[in-house]
Amino acid sequence: MRKAPSRSRARRAAGFTLLEVLVAVAILATALTAVVSGAAGYADSAGYLHEKTLALLVAHNRMTEIELAPPWPEPGNSNDDVQMGGINWTWRAKISSTPDPGLRRIDVSVEKTDDKRKPKRAYAELTGFISRAGRQQ
Repeated sequence: MRKAPSRSRARRAAGFTLLEVLVAVAILATALTAVVSGAAGYADSAGYLHEKTLALLVAHNRMTEIELAPPWPEPGNSNDDVQMGGINWTWRAKISSTPDPGLRRIDVSVEKTDDKRKPKRAYAELTGFISRAGRQQ
């Protein structure tokens, strides 16, 4: 004949103790903190890459405008403010002579217009060369 389990043993087997629940909650909180922290880092990276992509598009647009302009560009600096993707950008272009008189070097950098950092950080920098061939003199 088998003995019936005592009342205290039945009570213990019916659920978790308070200490076990607290340990489980602490482990869950630690895991969720790591997940939220990782997601926040991912969101920051995604936002930065979005801005960097827009800045690169601004730089490519300016480079293309210079390349497609019929007159041969003179060496010098220029800049302007444009808007792309809901963000105000400032591009700076430097046109330089090269040892080959039929080539010009173009350096374009793009930064956020409302960036409060000193010095401002260039989100994109692009360098290219254009030829005099086929251009108005």
